[in-house]
Amino acid sequence: MVNETSQRRIRSALITIQVLFGINYLASKLIISVMTPGAWAAMRTGSAFLVLLGVVLIGRYPLPSRRDMWLLGLSAFFGIVLNQGLFLEGLARTTVSRSALICSQIPTFVLLFSVISKQEKLSWMKAVSFVAGITGVLVLLKVDRFQMDSQYLTGDLMTLANAASFALFVVMSRRIMARNNPWGATAVVFFFGSMGMMAYGGRDLFNTDFSLLSPGLIAAMVFVILGATVVTYYLNLWAVKRVQATRVAMYIFLQPVVASILGIVFRDEVISPRFLVATGLVFLALALRDGRPKALSKS
Repeated sequence: MVNETSQRRIRSALITIQVLFGINYLASKLIISVMTPGAWAAMRTGSAFLVLLGVVLIGRYPLPSRRDMWLLGLSAFFGIVLNQGLFLEGLARTTVSRSALICSQIPTFVLLFSVISKQEKLSWMKAVSFVAGITGVLVLLKVDRFQMDSQYLTGDLMTLANAASFALFVVMSRRIMARNNPWGATAVVFFFGSMGMMAYGGRDLFNTDFSLLSPGLIAAMVFVILGATVVTYYLNLWAVKRVQATRVAMYIFLQPVVASILGIVFRDEVISPRFLVATGLVFLALALRDGRPKALSKS
């Protein structure tokens, strides 16, 4: 069993990830209003890799074996190249709220891929927790008012593909991370990811007029690179090394709750009955799924 101290550390890490990712929606939407999605994707992943490389060299963290490097390269294709590319291209073609609604279904894909790959078994409690989480998010994001719109269809489909891609990355990386240092493994993931992103958006990046970047926009870019990329991916791989992929993914249901809380705190938004019901369902889902976590085998 995972001891209580480890449980608190894991929960803290997973909550931190969702807070940073929740802020990332607004920051990224702001950035791609000035830069193309391809240019920003290339800059984001390349900068994150340089930061991670510095951390690995200074800390002298061990790198994965050659075999695991190639496996991490495959994971990077789904977790960075497809994930970030499709997320930004989709976000440029849809709204923040629609993107958040679709991305909130990542845990559903994680559960599906985990069961298919036989990493986890589908228990009734796990199924109930996922239904509660999904219902809470759909209530909060007003799915009852969600309508198919041809104006956003391309962006919505790209975002859905992004959600499935990130879920596959979480499931694939679980076994690899069980035997590797998170810093070294994260650096390798971003090495391959930055290569793919440079091929995708390098030309746009070199043609970007950086004189258009305001101090506020630069601050947003620094946040996304350090907070919503380096820290989130490291903590995600750190957590998936210690607990099941579905437990890591369940916390994604917190993203819209976090966004709503930020709106209440910083924008004087009203606490509505819808918010209270949705938040209760999300925390019920976490309580059902997160009540008695088990440590993963290191084999």
